[in-house]
Amino acid sequence: MKKLLSKTGLTALSLSIIFLISSCGGGISTNEHLGKLPGLAIKYTKKIEKKKKALKECTDMQKAFKLDKEVKSLDEEADKAIKEYLASNTLNAFPFEQKADYPFTINEVLINTKNNSSISRIQLIAKVTVDQDIKNKYGGFERTIFAYITAVDKEGNILKDKPDVFSSGFTKQEFTKGKEIELTGSIDEIDKLGNFDKFIFVSKEEYN
Repeated sequence: MKKLLSKTGLTALSLSIIFLISSCGGGISTNEHLGKLPGLAIKYTKKIEKKKKALKECTDMQKAFKLDKEVKSLDEEADKAIKEYLASNTLNAFPFEQKADYPFTINEVLINTKNNSSISRIQLIAKVTVDQDIKNKYGGFERTIFAYITAVDKEGNILKDKPDVFSSGFTKQEFTKGKEIELTGSIDEIDKLGNFDKFIFVSKEEYN
């Protein structure tokens, strides 16, 4: 009986230590869809904000110069960590829902590997199919089409302060029915996406 209690106590102690280490930042949290991107953003954002606060309150010029260099160094380290993570980890297409009544259908949302992501912004691509000829009020084809995206958790709570914008770019093209195109954009406030469940495409009115 004593041995059983001893083992139970030891197990409880071990679990407590593991929890304590985790709570103190011993590891980086992982999201089911975004992997460690939010965790990395949280880790570096906290460090950078702490340094910036110290810099703002600093009255010693020499110390302020040192703190400013440390902030820039952390920014660079953070961006490098995001790029390295994306280079060594392939993230699947992200779950999404199209609530907006666009003249096109969103088919897939992926990481945009052509553009560099950073600690503050993850580059994305939305693959879409045009449902009808998209014309402007003068009868010609629209020059650019847009989509607006936000992020929610499993309960449907919005995780970001404001939606982000996707666009087809500003090169001349005709948006004819059935055409498949790519919209490029990004999503910021990565440190708020720890509980990310899916993206929601909303209307321009909701964006505004």
